[in-house]
Amino acid sequence: MENVSYLERFLADTWHDIANLVRESAVYIDHAATECLHWHTGGRMYSFLKDAGAVSVYELTMYNFRYVKVQNCKKATIISTSTNPAFYQRTVKMIMEKNAFNYCTIVTAAHPTILSYDDAVSLEDRVDYIKLKRDVKSWMSFNQQSQDCLVTILFRPIFITSIDDGLFVTPPFGDLLSPLNSELPKISECAVDHLVSLFNSLFAYLNLKEDIYSMGKFSEYVAEKLETLPAAVNRRNNSMGIKRKGVSLIFIDRALDLCTPTSNNTESLLARILCTLPHLPHHCNDVTINMSSLFCGSQELFEVPGCLAAGSKDKNLTSILITKKQKEVLITMNKILIDIFPTKENVKPKLATRISARSLEKFVNKFKDIDNLRAITESSKELQVVLGIIQALTSEKTSQLDLLISLEKLVLQNIAISRDSTSVLGQFSNIIRTREKRGLDTDNILALLVHIYALAGNEIKFSPQQEQQLKEAITDAVFEDIVKLNKNPVNNKMSVYQQTLLLIGVADDQSTKGTSAKVAERIMNILHEIAQQRAFLQDYTSLMSKSSSQEIVQRVGILQQLSADIFHPDRYEIPDLQQRSLSLLSAGFNLFSKGRAKHHPCDNDWVIIYIIGGITPEEVKEAKENISLFNPNCQITLAGSRLLNPLDIVDKYLLSLIDY
Repeated sequence: MENVSYLERFLADTWHDIANLVRESAVYIDHAATECLHWHTGGRMYSFLKDAGAVSVYELTMYNFRYVKVQNCKKATIISTSTNPAFYQRTVKMIMEKNAFNYCTIVTAAHPTILSYDDAVSLEDRVDYIKLKRDVKSWMSFNQQSQDCLVTILFRPIFITSIDDGLFVTPPFGDLLSPLNSELPKISECAVDHLVSLFNSLFAYLNLKEDIYSMGKFSEYVAEKLETLPAAVNRRNNSMGIKRKGVSLIFIDRALDLCTPTSNNTESLLARILCTLPHLPHHCNDVTINMSSLFCGSQELFEVPGCLAAGSKDKNLTSILITKKQKEVLITMNKILIDIFPTKENVKPKLATRISARSLEKFVNKFKDIDNLRAITESSKELQVVLGIIQALTSEKTSQLDLLISLEKLVLQNIAISRDSTSVLGQFSNIIRTREKRGLDTDNILALLVHIYALAGNEIKFSPQQEQQLKEAITDAVFEDIVKLNKNPVNNKMSVYQQTLLLIGVADDQSTKGTSAKVAERIMNILHEIAQQRAFLQDYTSLMSKSSSQEIVQRVGILQQLSADIFHPDRYEIPDLQQRSLSLLSAGFNLFSKGRAKHHPCDNDWVIIYIIGGITPEEVKEAKENISLFNPNCQITLAGSRLLNPLDIVDKYLLSLIDY
């Protein structure tokens, strides 16, 4: 586990360094940095900063106009992951002008070569953030007669959140997607530059030399960016002749497999939790857990919700949620409750077959009867995780999820057996029209449609008649949903789908019908693009597997297939896995050896597989099972932009591409 400890040391050193800067400061920290620190501290981000000596801690967002003047404090520490010049020109300016700070430290994850604060400034000036320092000083002196203000700007690579020992995500890049086509938005170009800069910083810190692989066109673009990054080229050239440990970094396009992340049919309990519980505000990877059952209805005590974030000593809890089957998790959590319950004599052992979410709930209720707040506090993380499990398994969404799972199974078998003669789209047109009677929401049905088209790929051709029926059903559904929203004003629990419909902003029925038809047309076009994503691959064109004529067809995701091939002791050649050449010659003359990998990823001590667009707990579970079969001699870390649930895919790949 050496490489994992290296990663933990990297995170610990980064945050320890930042903690030394916040003493006697008003701290302003942005959402992505908050999420990184949240997981590093096991949900104790505020306490971490206060214990380090922070006077106060504030949310840092570009359009937060609630900043107030901090009393009796002359020092500000701003922790930001943004590369956006407007963030500094607006938000930092506002903070400085509302206060009378004499000292300001900006800790930024934007390396000076990435922070395009002022393109007119020479690169040498940018390296020291000279123009930004000058501006911050002028803003600080706005409310002061003295011009004697001190500004320090420090680069720190804040971008990794360690979920468990073999999994990390990157909150600053939670919205980074591998696009469905070759059109790359400018914002994605900037995000890629930022991402590869931070990976370079990680490898520099750990003194590693990387081999870079990619699967997918966008991943190939990212790999090329990292290969040709001047700082990375210099680092590799300076290490010539120096013995360094190697790391294989594999980028994969999420768009190659949108079938797996839109599946509700998962054995990973963490996946079920992500599907049922709301995210913590401004978080992509953690959820809100209601802690009220521990406090006898005392409203003041549980305004702060529980969460899943585990510090280093609690990482095993997250690992259990990802890798163990539901029954095993329930048995394990029951044992944990027995171990932490203060009065053991009042606990009667339960048969494993009798342990359920309801029995755990009854057990947790005993904690509030013991009148021992210290016992609850000391076992806080275990109780939060147990309550998260209970709330996910007893959620009112359970019946809808069970129906969605049964529909997924029906789709898989229907497509596999009938192939091009499948009637699955005709069936789904009927399901859309009867969705309310079935208790299904439109956004869940859209996730199922993404699932179907991603599963079908190029293997299955749907009939034009069925696709026309489907488009008409989607048109009617969108129309009905818009009308319903117009009749019922906004509420605070609106889905992203409902918010999207409101943004369309139509009122009369005639306009609504026309708009609904355009939305349905756009959705169908996107579904067709999704089906084409694996067309250029050689070995991984199919996500369906049938081991024998007696077995039923199984869905097998891209990561599951790739992990089985990479870590197989026979070391199969993988034509779909491209390697960037990292030789001194190719770096110096900018010659790329695109083609079949000349080396194998397992030649290095550490393999990182990073999915651009996000990863699901079920993928992690399946990949870890594959890896355990082969017991490779290298350490494996799985990673992605964020943790995903099915509606995240609907939001990012369908709704965000609809023109209002």
